[in-house]
Amino acid sequence: MNLQHVIERRFEPALQSYDWRDSALYALGLGIGSDPLDEDELLYVYEGRPQAAVPSQCVTLGWPAFWHDDPATGIDWMKILHGEESFELHRPLPLAATIRATHRIASVLDKGPGRGALIHFDTEVTDAASGAPLATLHATQFLRGDGGCGSHGTAPAPTPPIAEVAKPSASIEYRTATQAALLYRLVSRDYMPIHADPQVARGGGFERPISHGLNTMGLACRALLKHFSPGHPERMRAMSVRFAQPAYPGDTIRVEMFDQGEEVRFRALAVERGVVVLDRGTCRLGAPLNDR
Repeated sequence: MNLQHVIERRFEPALQSYDWRDSALYALGLGIGSDPLDEDELLYVYEGRPQAAVPSQCVTLGWPAFWHDDPATGIDWMKILHGEESFELHRPLPLAATIRATHRIASVLDKGPGRGALIHFDTEVTDAASGAPLATLHATQFLRGDGGCGSHGTAPAPTPPIAEVAKPSASIEYRTATQAALLYRLVSRDYMPIHADPQVARGGGFERPISHGLNTMGLACRALLKHFSPGHPERMRAMSVRFAQPAYPGDTIRVEMFDQGEEVRFRALAVERGVVVLDRGTCRLGAPLNDR
């Protein structure tokens, strides 16, 4: 990686409009609505009643165009993985809006030759008309092929792990569809080919296309809402997670939750393979707002 080029790179603000259909399609991309009698989840996919956006939809808004494959960066882009993601909502995510997103590279952490590098990427999402803040996002991108490039800035402190022997207070399982990644890439506008093209996936070291980490994060958000805040997505104020291992479309994902009051810790496992796919998860909840 050409460190100097990367840290000097500037990103144009992104404008994006979305409507109730986009919010419903995002929810469907998480498998929400799979039980047609589940009225808690009907809230996110049916416009015939008061409708709401899934809070984790904020991580799909205002993405910059994919820039890592620019030869000037020197990045081995086929070996990029999403390492961590967090969001903080400054108000409940609107069902429909036009947003403005600004981006910056906050820091680069060189793990050493053969060990890769981490890029810490910050995004501020605001209402395009009023300028009111909507969400603050932080992503960590793991560049597996770019160790030895040098570091820049100060990386944030890692979230403490959940003890392996900890017993969850609740768990929910979701069987994902075999075409889940193909659907999610359309509803999220994350078109990285590693989620669709078998040749690209094999070039990245995987046997087949992998699920988006943000899709698995969305499944965790779905489980947290279902267990801790059914019918009240506005209670979710913040969420963060580390992507431990890739999930595959078709995996059964078990979300394990550890209730600590206003803060909930969580992790997720691919049941059939016995692999932890999300760990170090944290969710912060607030009091419900007025009922709809």
